Amino acid sequence: MPITRRAAVDDWRVCRELRLRALREEPQAYASTFEHERRLTDNDWRDRLSRALTVLAFSDDQPVGIATGLWRPDGDMMIVGMYVVPEARGQGCAGRLIDEIASAAIECGGRRLILDLAEGNLAAERCYRKYGFLPSGGRRPMERDPTIMEIRLVYPLPQPIRP
Repeated sequence: MPITRRAAVDDWRVCRELRLRALREEPQAYASTFEHERRLTDNDWRDRLSRALTVLAFSDDQPVGIATGLWRPDGDMMIVGMYVVPEARGQGCAGRLIDEIASAAIECGGRRLILDLAEGNLAAERCYRKYGFLPSGGRRPMERDPTIMEIRLVYPLPQPIRP
């Protein structure tokens, strides 16, 4: 079973390698491109980690997954850049990454997790639906490639009980 932890700024190399691998292997699933992100500087990667909640998953001390949570002004946390290496899929890694982001969002009073899914990415859709994400009804063309439609999925977070 993979373990997860929140990434620190010093984890930028691990995050860069996982992100670039994701963009190489599954370019249609992401709004960015390998060509763009491979040109980012070391400081760009550090800056990304300082501005967002990034979670890493490890199996046998090897990085096998990554996901990032971005706060939105409406109190929702958007999950972006979710990726699990193919050899670690089906082992609960994606769910553990989402759990970590959900915990952080709940701690800060977040209302929902949201994400945009590239239409046709059936494995990812099965994973998110299994977790409990539901379609919001939102659907739009991906900015990078308008031929790919993105579907908005939402997951309501439990609200903390206040005394």
